[in-house]
Amino acid sequence: MSGNEVVSMGSTSRLLITVSVIAAVITASVLAVTLPRLLIGNKAVSTVNGAVVGDFAVNNESLLVNINIPIYVIGPSSLVHRLVGLGIAESLIRPVNISQLPKLPNNGVIIIDWSVIKPSVIASDSGNKVTVNLTGLVIRSLAGAIARGDVIGVYANGSGEGTIDFILAYSWALASSNRLLLNPREPSNHYLLAYPIIPVNTHEAAVFIVKWVKPSGLIIGPVYLNQLPRVILNMMQGTVTTTANSSTDPDDPCYETYTDYNFNSNSVPGIYVSSNATFIWAAPMLYSEGSYYSGIPSYSDGNGTYYWDTCLVVSNIVYGTEAPSLPMGVIGYEKYFESSTMYNNDGYEASQLGTIDYYYGYQLYSDGVTNALVGDPSGGEFSTSSWNPPPASSATSYEIFLGLEFAVENIAPFIGVEITLPPGTSESISGSQNPSAVTSLPSVPTIEVSNITWIFNIGQSADNEGFPNSFQDITPAGVFLPNFPSSSPDVAVFNVDLGNTAVTAVESQYPCLYDVYQYLWVKATWSINVIPQSSSTVSLTASTISVNTPLNTYITGITSYTIPVTCTSPS
Repeated sequence: MSGNEVVSMGSTSRLLITVSVIAAVITASVLAVTLPRLLIGNKAVSTVNGAVVGDFAVNNESLLVNINIPIYVIGPSSLVHRLVGLGIAESLIRPVNISQLPKLPNNGVIIIDWSVIKPSVIASDSGNKVTVNLTGLVIRSLAGAIARGDVIGVYANGSGEGTIDFILAYSWALASSNRLLLNPREPSNHYLLAYPIIPVNTHEAAVFIVKWVKPSGLIIGPVYLNQLPRVILNMMQGTVTTTANSSTDPDDPCYETYTDYNFNSNSVPGIYVSSNATFIWAAPMLYSEGSYYSGIPSYSDGNGTYYWDTCLVVSNIVYGTEAPSLPMGVIGYEKYFESSTMYNNDGYEASQLGTIDYYYGYQLYSDGVTNALVGDPSGGEFSTSSWNPPPASSATSYEIFLGLEFAVENIAPFIGVEITLPPGTSESISGSQNPSAVTSLPSVPTIEVSNITWIFNIGQSADNEGFPNSFQDITPAGVFLPNFPSSSPDVAVFNVDLGNTAVTAVESQYPCLYDVYQYLWVKATWSINVIPQSSSTVSLTASTISVNTPLNTYITGITSYTIPVTCTSPS
C-alpha cells in the first residue's frame, strides 16, 4: 500500500476488498431457509420469509418525542419533508446552506444531506477506491461545528457508512486534537481515531451521527431516520442514565464503562479521551428509551429481542521504537430477551457465540490491504489468563471488566460488571482460537493473531427474562504500527462477531414434532486509524458489494430452520 491510503472495512460489506471475503459475505446473505407450514398455537413463531422482522426497530416511537429545539437542515426540500413526517414541527426546521455552517449557534442540531457535501469531500471515486479531501472547507466547517458542541447528522444510504464514519471521526480528531503521545506529555503530529462500523442495510437511508461530548467525548454511528428524533432528544437532554430502569443493574459492560469514563461530561455514550487513552462506543445506543443498560436493541419480533454491543479502549501512548504499538482492549456483549409468547410455545434460548477476530485483520495485513495489525504480543495456546470468561462446565455468573494496563502502568481504570443468567439457569462455556497464526515484527518476536471464539451453551427458557453474555481479550492486545512514524496513514482492522440461536417454538406438523430454530448474527468491524497532520488526502479502498441485511435492524443476517424432534409412524 502506498501513499496516504487507509482501508476502512465495513461490517455489511460497504468496504470490502478481497475476493474470498466477498464470497463469504454473499454466501452468508442467502442462508434463509423456508420453513414448512406449521400449526402455530401462540403466534410469533419466527420464519425468515413472511415474519414480522424487526418490530422493535421499525416502530415509529419518534412520533411520541417532543422536540422543542431548532433543527438546521442543509439539503433539498425532500429532506425537510421527511423530518416533518417524523413528527418534528415544521416551525422548528430551519433550512440553511453549507456556507452558513460556521455561523450557526453553539450546541445546535444540524442535519446534512450527503449529496450536498459529497462533491467537496470526495476528491475521486472509482468504485474501488474513494479519495477523501482532508483540507477542504467542508472538513474544517464540520470540525468547527463539532468543536462548538453541535449534533451533526449526515443523511445517506447505508452503503456510504464506511466513508462517512471516517470523515466524521477525522473531523472529531481535528476538533479535539486527539493525537498520539510519544510520552504522556509529548503529543505527536499524528491523529488517533477509531470507530466501529455497525451493520445497517446498504440500500436503506440512515443518519450518521457525530457529537463531541466535552470535555473529551464523541458519539458516532448510524441510526435509522425514524429513530432520529429520539436520538436527538436523548443527546440534547442527556437522558441515557436517567431513562434506564434504576432498579435493574446494567449487565452491558460498555454502558457501565461509559458511566465511569464520563469525566463530568453529559450522560451520553461515545468516545472518551483521558490523558492517556481513548474509549469508543457507538450511537445506536441512543435510539430508544430505557434500554441503554442492555446494549443496542438490534432485532425484535414476537419471540424476543436481541441486544448486542461492543466497545474498545486504546492507548494514546506509543510504546516502543521499532514496530511501536498501542495497547488495546475490546469487549463484546450480547443478550437475548425471551418473550412470554416464545416461552409459552415451549421455546428456549439455545446458545450464543462471540468472537474477537484478529485473524481477519491479519489476512488483510498479509495481503497488503492494510499496513498495521492487531494481535496479542504473546504465543501459546488458548489461555484462560488471556481471554475472559474462561471455559466452564456450568456457570451462572462471571465478571467482565474493561480497562488497560501495560508495562505495569495503569492506562485506563478497570470497571467490573457481573454477568448473571436468569434465576435457576446456567450455561457451559467453551473457547477456541481457530483459525490462528503467529507472526513477528522487529522487537516483537511473537504476535498471535487468532479468531478467538466463545460458545455459550444455554439450552434453557425463562419467561420475560434476558440471557446476557460478554467476552473480552485482557492480554492486552496491541495495535502494531510497523511504519510509524511516517508521512502516510496507518490502519488496522479486526472484527467482533456475535450470534444467537433460539428455539422459538416446538410445533406440530403430522407426523412429526419440530423444533423451530432462529439464528441471528452480527459482524461489526473496528477500524483504528493513525493519520499524520500533514495528510491532505486519504484513500479508502472500497467495494460496491452490498449485503441484503434485514431492514431497520442492526444485525447482519437471520436464518430459520426446523429439526424434527419426534415422528409418529402412520398406524
